[in-house]
Amino acid sequence: MQLLTWNLFGLETDELDARTEAAVFTALLGGPPEQVFASGAPPPAPPEILCFQEVVDRSLFAHLRPHVEAAGYRWVTSSRDQREYYELVAVREPLTLVEHHVHPLPTRQGRELLDVLVDGPDGPLRILTGHLESLASGAALRREQVDVVMARLGGGPALFAGDTNLREREVDGLPAEDAWVACGEPADARWTWHHGEGRAKARYDRIWGIGVAFDEVSTLGAQALFPGGPRPSDHLGLAARFTRR
Repeated sequence: MQLLTWNLFGLETDELDARTEAAVFTALLGGPPEQVFASGAPPPAPPEILCFQEVVDRSLFAHLRPHVEAAGYRWVTSSRDQREYYELVAVREPLTLVEHHVHPLPTRQGRELLDVLVDGPDGPLRILTGHLESLASGAALRREQVDVVMARLGGGPALFAGDTNLREREVDGLPAEDAWVACGEPADARWTWHHGEGRAKARYDRIWGIGVAFDEVSTLGAQALFPGGPRPSDHLGLAARFTRR
């Protein structure tokens, strides 16, 4: 199966509708629609699992909901009624939603952990997504939040996929497997964030797993909407193929 995670930069209103539309089509088709259909080859099957962060109501109702529902997904979100931006998990066959919970995190920025239990041909699978504390000043809280994530992953099979905001020096001795590391640390999938040319790059977006084996990892969404224009997000999407152990 394949899982895709993407921070959609919903708090930036510039070109929000065009950016979100491009991100959703890229997530579902594997690239910009004009390129996918121009190739003449059938598009690949969309991921069985989608995890989005920094979703806002405008993006949800105008773009995400109509497209993911038309593609056969069922979806849930974290606390829309309490937060300006939130997380979304969507799954399609052969997975079915069983239940979901929203867990509070130690935070000064209202961050939460969306915890989704799904069932499939090989049995239950837990999917977690979150947007961990931002800024350099959030380092201590980020590490506490990671501890919550690891506790919720339990013994697996389970996956966390989201925007961790983690700096490399903040990660040490996690019990879960990192998809990028497990797949040989491919150079073309290392960086998932940079905000404008000349700015430092970072591997903020991560996929962790317990009780699963990662087979492939890749990024998507690097192409600008138009020459000189923005990309769908300041983050790239991160996708991983995995099997249950």
